[in-house]
Amino acid sequence: MLLAHVTLLAQQRVIKGTVRDLGGILPGATIREKGVEKNVTSSDAKGQFQLTLRGTSNILVVKLLGFADNEVDVTGKHYVDVTMQPSNQGLDEVVVVGFGTTRKITNTGAVSTVSGAEIRNVPTANVQNTLMGRIPGFVAQQRSGQPGRDASDFFIRGVSSLNNEGNRPLIIVDDIEYSYDQLQQINVNEIESISILKDASTTAIYGIKGANGVLVVTTRRGSSGRPQVNLRLETGIQNPVRTPKFLNSYDAATLINEAYTNDGLPAKFSEADLELYKNGKDAYGHPDVNWYDAIFKSVASQTNANIDLSGGSDALRYFVSGGALTQGGLVRTFDDPFNEVNTNYFFRRYNFRSNLDLKATKTLQLRFDLSTRFADINQPQSLNAVGEIYDFSKITPFSAPFMNPNGSYAYAYSDFNPEALPTLNARLANGGYHRTKRTDYNALLQAKQELDVITKGLALTARVAYGGVEEYARNIFRGALPPSYHYDSLTGSYLLDPRGKYVLEPYAVTGSTDQYYRNLNIQGFLNYDRTFGDHQISSLLLFNQQSVSARADVPSNFRGTSLKLGYYFKERYLLDFNAAYNGTDRFDKNHRYGWFPAVGLGWVASKESFIKDRIPAIDLLKIRGSYGLVGSDITSGNHYLYNQTYYDSGGYVFGTGGTVVGTVAEGDLGNANVTWEKEWKRNIGLELNLFHQKLNLTIDYFYNTRFDQLTQRGSIPAILGVGFAPTNVAKTVNRGFDGVLGYRGKIGGVAVSSDLVFQVFQNKVLFQDEALPAFPWLARTGRPIGQSFGYAFDGFYTEADVARIYTADGVAPASERPPIPLYGLVPSGEGGIQAGDLKYKDLNGDGYIDDRDMGPIGKPNLPSTVLGLTLGANYKGFSVNVLFQGSFNYSFSVIGTGIEAFQSQFQPVHQQRWTPENADHAEFPRLTQNPTTVNSARAYMSDFWLIDAQYIRLKTVDLGYQFSGDKLPLGLNNLRLYLSAYNLLTWTNYNKYQQDPEISSNSTGDAYFNQRAVNLGIQIGF
Repeated sequence: MLLAHVTLLAQQRVIKGTVRDLGGILPGATIREKGVEKNVTSSDAKGQFQLTLRGTSNILVVKLLGFADNEVDVTGKHYVDVTMQPSNQGLDEVVVVGFGTTRKITNTGAVSTVSGAEIRNVPTANVQNTLMGRIPGFVAQQRSGQPGRDASDFFIRGVSSLNNEGNRPLIIVDDIEYSYDQLQQINVNEIESISILKDASTTAIYGIKGANGVLVVTTRRGSSGRPQVNLRLETGIQNPVRTPKFLNSYDAATLINEAYTNDGLPAKFSEADLELYKNGKDAYGHPDVNWYDAIFKSVASQTNANIDLSGGSDALRYFVSGGALTQGGLVRTFDDPFNEVNTNYFFRRYNFRSNLDLKATKTLQLRFDLSTRFADINQPQSLNAVGEIYDFSKITPFSAPFMNPNGSYAYAYSDFNPEALPTLNARLANGGYHRTKRTDYNALLQAKQELDVITKGLALTARVAYGGVEEYARNIFRGALPPSYHYDSLTGSYLLDPRGKYVLEPYAVTGSTDQYYRNLNIQGFLNYDRTFGDHQISSLLLFNQQSVSARADVPSNFRGTSLKLGYYFKERYLLDFNAAYNGTDRFDKNHRYGWFPAVGLGWVASKESFIKDRIPAIDLLKIRGSYGLVGSDITSGNHYLYNQTYYDSGGYVFGTGGTVVGTVAEGDLGNANVTWEKEWKRNIGLELNLFHQKLNLTIDYFYNTRFDQLTQRGSIPAILGVGFAPTNVAKTVNRGFDGVLGYRGKIGGVAVSSDLVFQVFQNKVLFQDEALPAFPWLARTGRPIGQSFGYAFDGFYTEADVARIYTADGVAPASERPPIPLYGLVPSGEGGIQAGDLKYKDLNGDGYIDDRDMGPIGKPNLPSTVLGLTLGANYKGFSVNVLFQGSFNYSFSVIGTGIEAFQSQFQPVHQQRWTPENADHAEFPRLTQNPTTVNSARAYMSDFWLIDAQYIRLKTVDLGYQFSGDKLPLGLNNLRLYLSAYNLLTWTNYNKYQQDPEISSNSTGDAYFNQRAVNLGIQIGF
């Protein structure tokens, strides 16, 4: 009797709770009592629910599209906080594709997706910086960390085109095309999900624009229910991922003397000079300034604030969002009387978005989206502060003190600084700024009329979108450099700089219009989606027209029609057909339009009885494949490639009067037959879900052939005397695989999640019409796209080598000596080869090192292998999520002021130079002040300088605590504190360079440092 009474009480226990994820509350979740299938409720607009238990399991099963199922033990509880983990592996998940959505189980294409909630707290200003390592098929490189200009370059499944611009993916935001720089202005808080479309089945609908893959962004929309306000405030710091180290005055002067001795020249610094640099007793006459520390702070601030309001009714739903982001620069504020304007780097951005959905009638739905973004980007006028720090010709640690004793500015007083420029702090404080003010805006109006009166499932949609970018620059500068002086510490006198200016010139102001861009897009499409018993049909017929104008240029026009047909039988056998017929006015009227068909097939084997009934552990086993043709019209050069061009040229003098008459010159020849690039895409994929969706695997293999590529014909001799338009001749192949292995589950009371994202690709040039090379190793055909060429390092010349080269009778015959560059014919003491110089392989065996010995070295600069490991855990309100991201199989080099002695500041690696005592352990060639020898990376690129690189980053970290919903004050329904980080730790495999592993190859490596960011934030919902 007592046992029955206790059981009855358990059955009548009321459980209350709140459903949320790391981004806030989640309305619409289904909460079901395990074992009592009909005892179910859902979370309301505030994410709250109430359920009376009727069974004895004491377990609630919580489900919501886009999240992993969550089983919650409520034994002895009356209130629970349910934290959901994002997952896109559920069978009923909705996948965003081109101009619509599809269910995951019936999708035949290669699509990868990440939810906005997963990236919302990453402390970076740009959405593309958050995706590397999270989405299979997405590869990115962040070339700079400058505030406002730190967005990553990104590609989908690597590159296939020989045209650099021709590898950029198409970007679609709410079905409207965006540019690269427009994407980086989007506030991540506005994003609902991001998908990348990778194969022909998903990209053929875009036709002439689909060859490079498509990144699709869907913004958030309102849902029916009471108004919900979410506020997120963040503040934090940022500092360089890698900080360069330079040698002090004493060490630099010591190496300079050694270099001069190597070159047969007298030493530049006496022993007395070296001693004063070492002991620091003459700080003004023998300065020792660490210019990096003097100019840059260790940290800069950043703040981010977002507020959004959502809700509505069946008749009207709304989502309204606003945000403000600021990023400071690392340049110090120079507290001196001449500092009048803000010359530091900074970025400020303000966002507003309003997405409205109106049900005008029972069958007519209206949509109106409005968004705008304002941005200010500031940087020093006409100088790169990082580049100036590296540049030995601009300043050295011993050239000048930071300030003179009387508070005046110093200038670079050294034989190594021929311009005698005022010190960098003087020019930064008084040089003015370059400020970019940018406005982005987009408006979209859509009407969708359901036509069930004709046939169920039929709908007609019309859409008009208008957007634009206005970017203006304001320049404040002085017409002359600030007055500066050299202080003579022996006499106490001051010497005015060579320019002879005693006073500052007033600031001048100029302005310019950098961008004035307009985009008008008109779309109309007919949808038909209907299920007849076991048969499901999905179709779309689309008309799409776009007109883009920049400033006063003639608009660029695009027009096309697309078709999608899908047939699915019992959600088991899947067939998709996609086609587009579209074109652009970039090409001649006879070559303007083309067909782009694709087919996708799928088999959901897990729905077969021999698997469903015999292997219950398999929730989903799907095999799919696609094949189709897509195109790309992106090329560099003249917009209308079929037109002959002419341009104003230099004048010509007629007669004896000296009158100059303007002339017209012939430009590149037109090519009336030019057309778009084309690509056959082949893809086969496997999707596997096991153990009630706890374990999932998606893997795709792709093989893409890009042909009719627009390139310059190398076989046409330059003697033609005129340029010519690109021709459709080149052909490449790109193949590889990508995928993700994921787990969602519980270990005791800890909810855990992990995703291993992987991608590998390899491309090759099949044909590019190059001139017939003299030797096979000179050929670009058959190599990867972007393959570097240079010399093969063969050690250092030894003293024995030099003795074999230079004999008493002069330079030895080629057969009796090591190979030498042509300048090596000069005797060693007069500038020829010396021991410690870099030695290269003589590939053609003629005894000399020249251009004919340059073969393929290293790998392209774009990583061909990318891994990402996401780990997450949640326990009683505490949560941790980390992302490790690694890039492998790529190469980069640094040249000039980034590494070479007497061009760069002296660095620790220069202390590892070759000397007779260090010959067996040298990591750098002998020092020389001659910039044209074999020791120069710029003059003789080789695999000594081009290193095979790899890195692993602790890319993102999110540590948080979610306060329990039943203990929140003041009507709050969500409160979370968190600490987030970006680029927190980096491990690399090289020590020759001090630059970030994502810098551009064959560059000086002096871009603004990539930043590590750490934010402290709070999320509030009510």
